Amino acid sequence: MAITTRQTEGFTMPELEYLAQNEAITIVPLHRMDRIELVRGTVGPFRPPQKTEVPLWLAIMLKRTNRCRIVAPKWLQYEHLRDLNKREEQPDAMFTRLPTYYLEIAHMLLTFAEDDLVESQGIRRLLQDLREVRQSKTMEGLRMLNSLQLQMDNLSMAEINEIRPLFGHSFDMLRQLDGLAQATETEQQQSQFADQSYAEMDDAFGSRYVH
Repeated sequence: MAITTRQTEGFTMPELEYLAQNEAITIVPLHRMDRIELVRGTVGPFRPPQKTEVPLWLAIMLKRTNRCRIVAPKWLQYEHLRDLNKREEQPDAMFTRLPTYYLEIAHMLLTFAEDDLVESQGIRRLLQDLREVRQSKTMEGLRMLNSLQLQMDNLSMAEINEIRPLFGHSFDMLRQLDGLAQATETEQQQSQFADQSYAEMDDAFGSRYVH
């Protein structure tokens, strides 16, 4: 499969948010509503105050029309984010597992449903701290890049998107340098083998091939 320019250079934030809009989110409906038929299935019926899961795009649409309250995911709650930051800051700590689109989801919820998030300003600050810590770890991982692989588990889509251009160019350069080094080593080995062969022939035939 050919790699497209978009795959190499990455996506824009609006494009990533578009991809994230099908992620499931929990809501509390504020009005009774019948089932809603969607391309990927049916949601509802909606009966306050019973919680239900819907795609993020639908949750935002219902929120903007005052038909629901959005329930913050556990990972987006202040106490949980604070604990995540502490774990991420530990020396040699691995990347914490988070939703693939956690940054995009957080941005949309803080934009359209901030009043549903307890301590929203603290959440913003903790998200920024978390992003900076993980960026630092990502750059450290890139410094250990080799021509075989880059092992960084649990990166989100936005974090992968940020390093994709740099990683792609750096990885190609490392593979080219590695190939050059292997070719040079092969030439040296062949040259040493030839010198050794001629030396052995000189010893065997009394240096008749030297003069």
